[in-house]
Amino acid sequence: MPEVYILLVDDMPKNLFALEKVLNTLDDVIAIKASSGQEALGLTLQYNFALAILDVQMPEMDGYELANYLLGDPSTCRIPIIFLTAAFADEQHSFKGYERGAVDYIIKPFDQTIFLSKVKVFLELARYRIGLERTVEERTSALLEESNKLRLLLENTPDCIFNLDQEGNIIFINQLGANKAFIGKSVYQFFSQTDIALEKNALHTVFTENKTVEFESNMKLPWHKQSNFYNHRLVPIVRDNITECIQISRDITHLKIADEARLKLVQAEANNQAKSKFLASMSHEIRTPMNAVLGYAQLLRREGTFTTQQREYLDIIDRSGEHLLLLLDSVLDMAKIEAGKMKLIPVKTNLFNLINDLKRMFLLSAKKKGLKLNVSFSEDIPDWLIIDNNKVRQVLINLLGNALKFSDHGKIELRASVVERDRNKITLYIEVEDNGCGIEAEQLSSIFNVFEQAESGAKQIGAGLGLAVSNEFAQLMNGSISVQSELSKGSTFRFEFVAELTEDQPKQEFCQPVIGINLDHNEPPLVLVVEDEVDNLNMMGQMLSSVGFNIRLVTNGRDALSVIKEEDFPSIIILDLRMKDMDGIEVAQHIRELPQSQSIPILMISASPSPLNKELAVKAGINKFLCKPIREQQIFDEIKNLIPVNYVYAENGTTAEVDTRNHSPLNSQMLEALTLSMRLGLLNAIKSGYINVIEDWVTQIESHHSSIGHKLRGFTEKFDYPTLIKLLESTIEQSDDPK
Repeated sequence: MPEVYILLVDDMPKNLFALEKVLNTLDDVIAIKASSGQEALGLTLQYNFALAILDVQMPEMDGYELANYLLGDPSTCRIPIIFLTAAFADEQHSFKGYERGAVDYIIKPFDQTIFLSKVKVFLELARYRIGLERTVEERTSALLEESNKLRLLLENTPDCIFNLDQEGNIIFINQLGANKAFIGKSVYQFFSQTDIALEKNALHTVFTENKTVEFESNMKLPWHKQSNFYNHRLVPIVRDNITECIQISRDITHLKIADEARLKLVQAEANNQAKSKFLASMSHEIRTPMNAVLGYAQLLRREGTFTTQQREYLDIIDRSGEHLLLLLDSVLDMAKIEAGKMKLIPVKTNLFNLINDLKRMFLLSAKKKGLKLNVSFSEDIPDWLIIDNNKVRQVLINLLGNALKFSDHGKIELRASVVERDRNKITLYIEVEDNGCGIEAEQLSSIFNVFEQAESGAKQIGAGLGLAVSNEFAQLMNGSISVQSELSKGSTFRFEFVAELTEDQPKQEFCQPVIGINLDHNEPPLVLVVEDEVDNLNMMGQMLSSVGFNIRLVTNGRDALSVIKEEDFPSIIILDLRMKDMDGIEVAQHIRELPQSQSIPILMISASPSPLNKELAVKAGINKFLCKPIREQQIFDEIKNLIPVNYVYAENGTTAEVDTRNHSPLNSQMLEALTLSMRLGLLNAIKSGYINVIEDWVTQIESHHSSIGHKLRGFTEKFDYPTLIKLLESTIEQSDDPK
């Protein structure tokens, strides 16, 4: 219960004390005493009294006079008054008290119980009144606050809100800047002639059918000059007769612009999808025949009985095939970059080995053009880094390839150094400088664009993708590629990128070419090859059978399932992805449904190595997914990973010890111990400039003639190819033995 105040007025202190004592028996009641009318009036300024108990007979101002003052003042007129007297007990005075506005007239002495009961009634009424007043005040305050909120919301909403009559005249606008200027004027002034009809029809529907109407149109508001397209919603104000409506006009100009941009984005995405499908199709169509071209080239190289001219033809096939695949990969890389699907694949890499391999790759070509190729490293480069070595390699191949392509004299220098280093990361730069034709200053900014070449290099073969792809790769590695060039004097390309540091040094594996299978009195594994391209099918069959595998070749999925259902099912299945009657994914699913074939390893090869195809292959139970064209060493390694098979490399698969005791220099008599096919193979490999092919031949020679192979390796590691060419050519010219 809220506390209430009672005003006690009596000129006798003992009467005040007695009254206070009686009233103190009531809860939450506070008695405020006054000994005169003047003092009582002063107290009304301090307290909000719930009840006043007045003595009638008092000097200066009696109770009746005090009551007149209280009832005549608006701030105290609602205070209930009880007269309390011992001197005027007659009815006339009682009537006079009621006439003065009293609620009761009590004669002393009074019954305490009756007195308190009457007081309680008036206090309850006072409490109710006080509570009601507080409620009214609170609700009034709340309504005022809500009204202010609505006013602020109305004035600050970005929507333009009109109050319109039936003729379209403006009664109210929420926009403060327009409120006075446009009140009473027509809303049609904001519409074009074309759109006025839409507004008139909307107003007609609202007022005749009492319906909400919504439409979109152009509208130009002087206070919204940057916008011109609005969504309009007209709502009738419900009364006995509809005479007004509300129109809410929402600016949707930015939405229209966004919709147009979104439509363009959808169209661009559709174009990208079409381009991606086209490139994927072209990739498949190119990789499929290239698989046969490069595969048969590998098989021919195994024969070993070629003339120098024939081996040069094979080298041309290899180089042209690799160039075509590199060009195809560049196109696909650019498509992935444009689609935002290119990702880094960081691995532990020895940067020194990577760059030295590139030096070996380009050294012979540089020498043929009379160019020097120099490589230098700063001492603070760590031995091992975590980088995407394939992308770093491709960037450097592009930069070195361009330097070699556009240079006819002088030298090419590759310099690697550290930009900065912190605890976990290191920023490196690699510069490639040449003395070539240079680039015009006005074209420096465009050479990194797709399909563009500088005029000085326009006659050179190329698609103009190398630098564009390289620049995107550099940005993926939080780096960049910059260039400084002077026409007719040369160019310097600077490739900067970020790498992670590591202390671990992975072991490098050394692979030898496979020449057979160690059967140990067992039957050779049966390989089922499923491929609808006959050339690729035969090539894969010859590659596998040349080292001793049993093979079964089929051209479609149905025949493959028939073979598997036979009693003697294969040890491993090599399955093409795209086939006419039933694709490889479907064939694999059927294979896994057969109880006897659930554990047969399946190796899928495809000219369409998209992430989606790989994911579908895994779900279908494929053990390994390879991309065409397939290298023979790659296919042999994957077969060994999937089934138990022991290969014979050379000398029954063992690597012969290097004879370090024989220090005699290499001469033509020593080389004559090699077969003619070995000498021709090594000679043509050196002339072709392919380091990996040279390495293969040296390794094969080491397995048969460890001492000679060791000496040959010493020459190749020093890049002393002219001496080797001279020695090998002398033995071939003098040889009459075809061996």
